[in-house]
Amino acid sequence: MMRKPLRAICLGLILAAVFAAPSSVTLSGLIGSGYEALEDWRFQEADELAAQVSDLIGPDTDKESAATAYYFLGQYWFYHADYRRALSELDQSKSSSGKTDADFDKFYPRVQHLAELFADAQEKSSAHFVMRWVNPRDEVLVDSGLEALEQAYSALAKDFNYTPPGEKILVEILPAPSDLAQAVGLDESMIKDSGTVAVCKFRRLMVTSPRALAFGYEYQTTLSHELSHFFIFSLAGEQVPIWLHEGIAKYEESSYKNDPGRINPAPKSFLVTAIKNNELITFQQMSPTFAQFKSPKQGQLAFAEVETYVGYLKQTCGQDSWFKIFDLLKKGTGDQQAVAAVCKQPFPAVWAGWKKWVLSQGWPVIPGAVVLKLEFKEQEGKEEEEAASDEEPGKGSQYARLGDLLRDRGSYRAAVVEYNKAIAYEPYSPTILNKLGLGQLLAKDYQSAIATLNRSAQVYPEYSSTYSRLGQAYLAAADDKNAILAFETALGLNPFNPGPYNNLYGLYSKAGDKAKADTMARDLEIIKRKNK
Repeated sequence: MMRKPLRAICLGLILAAVFAAPSSVTLSGLIGSGYEALEDWRFQEADELAAQVSDLIGPDTDKESAATAYYFLGQYWFYHADYRRALSELDQSKSSSGKTDADFDKFYPRVQHLAELFADAQEKSSAHFVMRWVNPRDEVLVDSGLEALEQAYSALAKDFNYTPPGEKILVEILPAPSDLAQAVGLDESMIKDSGTVAVCKFRRLMVTSPRALAFGYEYQTTLSHELSHFFIFSLAGEQVPIWLHEGIAKYEESSYKNDPGRINPAPKSFLVTAIKNNELITFQQMSPTFAQFKSPKQGQLAFAEVETYVGYLKQTCGQDSWFKIFDLLKKGTGDQQAVAAVCKQPFPAVWAGWKKWVLSQGWPVIPGAVVLKLEFKEQEGKEEEEAASDEEPGKGSQYARLGDLLRDRGSYRAAVVEYNKAIAYEPYSPTILNKLGLGQLLAKDYQSAIATLNRSAQVYPEYSSTYSRLGQAYLAAADDKNAILAFETALGLNPFNPGPYNNLYGLYSKAGDKAKADTMARDLEIIKRKNK
């Protein structure tokens, strides 16, 4: 998630219009109020103001005022994701004054790109959402994505005691990280370096297709995370600081699974280590956006900090503490002062109490735990060999390479011997754990493969290939029930890998579940479609 006020972009144009002529003061006032309403997520008010601005533009409107008004309307329609209409208004702005500025010149090509990208988009609606996609293969995300969003909507409505007003929430599936960068106005390098795959901004959710990443990602949970941001924006506007925004969104992202506050073992390990070594990321360093982090590990640590911190606030300062803080923030109270007021103790004391609480949980430090990097790479309809991570090659990698050579020659049992030597040096390397599990699977030592792959999944639950191989091991061991669970989990992370579909089709057919078998066959055909 990231935010950038629009008022600064257009301040010069608005001031110019205010002083251009007495007849333009009312128009300029409406425009200024319109920007404030858009920024503060008061969209019904923005709709009324935009209609008034449009009505006031006439033949007698001076050129500078007209240009300013059309520029506002261009951004208003951008917020509605009506890119063609936005482009038309921007063209009117340009032709009215005959000149542009640097901000206009940056914004216009973004709108033009999105207008072209979504020119032939398809859409599907649910009770509270409209999902839009352009690549035919991304249709495979739609039904499962809308189902997860509706579950998240119900959970958040209960937790927040609130539902966002207005029209259905738009969700855009963007084909590539470059498209997400254009949509939100960030450099593509920032998107990739930080591992940003989704953003809630401009009254919609924007997500990169898992197809654009070598191993996909947990897209349903990501949709739930961004929806949490949408609820926070709608409820509290722009006053909520980034640490609180991300903390609540991270805490609530698993609420659609009835598991709010879930945190994985590796981030727990990073957090405990950072507290003990005095290496925490400060709230100030998290601002203005988590997309600024230079590595996924920084991002995981920051998320672990804020997720556990807001959970601690809820536990120790009251179940309604978040919303009391929102109320104070909307009145202009600073974030630390708001926390202190709600928790009835100074902010440093709350911070110290949280650190003590984290350490009291007994979360283990995992030796050699790493972060799996989101590898931005267009999938080609086959499973990738291994995921990239931030781990440095250690002594174990030497044995792992020897194991690879033996495996490639069909000497599976000998390969397992070498992989076990590698694991002795790097017991929590996701790469080596998966190599060992695959080697054991190929050597037909299915129970050992199951144990190894479950160990990897426990520490690195975001790696789709682990579950694909785990499903194969369960299948070979005649454990159909767990095989189905593993393959379904794999598809929840990477719905563009054909292997799990083929296996699930066979398993559901065997179980006599024709409806699910047909769904697998349909989705397999979808992901085989040619790209646009």
